[in-house]
Amino acid sequence: MQILPLEPHHEGALHAFLADFDAAGEPVIPAYFAPRDTPIEQIVEEHRAEQAGERSAPMVPASTRFAIGDDGAVLGVYNARHVLNDRLRVFGGHVGFSVRPSARGQGVATQLLRHAIGLLRGLGTTSILVTCDPTNIASARVIERCGGVLKDRGYSDEHGHEICRYWIT
Repeated sequence: MQILPLEPHHEGALHAFLADFDAAGEPVIPAYFAPRDTPIEQIVEEHRAEQAGERSAPMVPASTRFAIGDDGAVLGVYNARHVLNDRLRVFGGHVGFSVRPSARGQGVATQLLRHAIGLLRGLGTTSILVTCDPTNIASARVIERCGGVLKDRGYSDEHGHEICRYWIT
């Protein structure tokens, strides 16, 4: 498995990735923000602009990477925010990640989060905030496996539920 930016030649694999979530009845994909009908060239350009900090507020510079299996399948995605704004301090944190339903339980999420941590540390971030829903036991385990320590629970008015806030130092 490789973790890298999306490229136009990943178009078919991206469609299969999105279809896997749809088939599982999961229309919202954490860390993947493009509408389903967005052309891949536009997605690639948006990711480039986001990483370069060329998007307007409230967006922050961020890097989006995809886990690509040995067979070329898109297995997962992460979005690593280079800095935090007030909203991200409550909900979202530095890193969001998601693994396609058919690839869960295979260590993909752990590899994605470790890669994101390395990327952020390379940018000089020493304390990394990762949040998850308290009912998402799998994500909590991944975060803890990667060094996350639960510091507190907050409430997201925007999302209408409690959020667990982990710090990785």
